Amino acid sequence: MNDEFDLIAQARPEVPAYSAAAKASARRGLTAVPRRRKPYGIAIAGVAVVAGASVVVVNGLQPVPPQAPGQVAESAPGSKPSPGAVALPGITNMSASEVLGRAAQAATDLKPRNDQFIKVTSQTMYPAFSSPSQTGETTKESRYLYRTKRTIWLSVDGSKDGALMTEYLEPRPYPGWPVPKEAHAAEGTTESMKLPTCGHVPDTVYTRLKRLPTSEKGMRTYLYSGEVNKNPPDARAWTSVGELLRETYMPAAQRAALFKAAGTIPGVKVTGDVTDAAGRRGVGVGRVHSGIRDDLIFDARTFELLGERGTVVDAKAGQAPVGSVLSSTAQLQVSVADQAPDTPDPISEKQKYCG
Repeated sequence: MNDEFDLIAQARPEVPAYSAAAKASARRGLTAVPRRRKPYGIAIAGVAVVAGASVVVVNGLQPVPPQAPGQVAESAPGSKPSPGAVALPGITNMSASEVLGRAAQAATDLKPRNDQFIKVTSQTMYPAFSSPSQTGETTKESRYLYRTKRTIWLSVDGSKDGALMTEYLEPRPYPGWPVPKEAHAAEGTTESMKLPTCGHVPDTVYTRLKRLPTSEKGMRTYLYSGEVNKNPPDARAWTSVGELLRETYMPAAQRAALFKAAGTIPGVKVTGDVTDAAGRRGVGVGRVHSGIRDDLIFDARTFELLGERGTVVDAKAGQAPVGSVLSSTAQLQVSVADQAPDTPDPISEKQKYCG
């Protein structure tokens, strides 16, 4: 089966093949669920750099296939594109805090058991880049939008190995760039892999999220308590909001507090009629950073979370024409499953994967 490493092999046959351990190590950056997962933009953490051609696939972890038995929630209001029956004019006159307050009121809880799994089904689109190697060898630079459907199974308490199923969709052009031939290599294929715990319990598993504050003030303090980086505090706080919602399931009390706290972050505004990666219309609430507006998208009737979108608002800072959508997700369904599917380990020796 073709994967991102095979793309390099096809373009650079002279480069030695990557070992299974090396592949697994690089993939770990794409499939792990770290505490501070950055959502959108050009320079994003959670990238894998593979082989001499410096191919970078940006993936903010978001998920698709089979339906497991058990409870179901947040099945995207109408899992097909919503027609124009959404009463957006009244919604767009709301403030961001009002929209997020409605989202807080809509929060429900699946109440999974600790021995179960959270299963998230999503569709995603993120930028992928390749650039000439630093060794002086010639490799044509390229950019395109990498699209997938994903289903991820994550242990409720983090004690069990999870699973990830990825279907590779047709790539789309990055604004101003042709889609390179190698971008189609994995198109139409599906890959399944086990996600070993490696003895580490991520902060975004359900039982850890349940320990977070349930008050607006407490959650706001938490959002601003993350690791300091070059970004301003308000930008870091908005990034943290997305990280706590993306490809995981937050208990109702904490999710309500999160939405209320998000409405107090300076610069967060209602951005009007937007669509998610599945084409469903909703109302966006977002904030601009580095020339890109990062929106959370909510159903205009139920105020359930539909997905996220990154749109360029400053061509120079965003490195693409104004209005370009560089990243997009759709949370199609969140449910509870009694077990994860039996998928192969990325490599036979788990120590190498976890090492």
